[in-house]
Amino acid sequence: MRLFLGVMTPDAVDDALDAVLDAAVQFRAREAGADRWTPRSERHVTVRFLGETQDRAAVERGAALAAARSRAPRLLIGPHAVALTARVVALPVDGAQHLADAVDESLAEEGLPARDRPFTGHLTIARSRHRLHGAAAHEALAHGPLAVPWQPDALHVIASDPDSAARYRVLSTHPFAA
Repeated sequence: MRLFLGVMTPDAVDDALDAVLDAAVQFRAREAGADRWTPRSERHVTVRFLGETQDRAAVERGAALAAARSRAPRLLIGPHAVALTARVVALPVDGAQHLADAVDESLAEEGLPARDRPFTGHLTIARSRHRLHGAAAHEALAHGPLAVPWQPDALHVIASDPDSAARYRVLSTHPFAA
């Protein structure tokens, strides 16, 4: 099972994103190669990607422990969409580093492997089946500045199935400490 820990975006955040990333931006981005936009129901901030794992119970315990040790993070999405990699378009997300550190610590206590790269807070908004077209992608992604503050209620354990119609499925929800 492919698992990750993250926070799903609420309707208010999705509404703000949709207002800025309108049909015109999406059309231009598709022309530049960003051909798979993330549906509202699948928008999230990944706090830790685990990939294929058979130890769901350890992941669940680690998520519960991290959430119990953490207050809800104050996240800020924006200001501009960027090509995060050659195939991923994302919005930067500030404020999740403390949560990512708590998740790493809790998962390590459960015997799960350490993170294999530094944490980069982001919300993926589109993907490309092929490499994005450099300068054209940058121009196509131009939109008004965005600053969406947000405080999630809980950390989620999420299953990822890229071959399914519903790509992401929340398996469990762990509220943050009060």
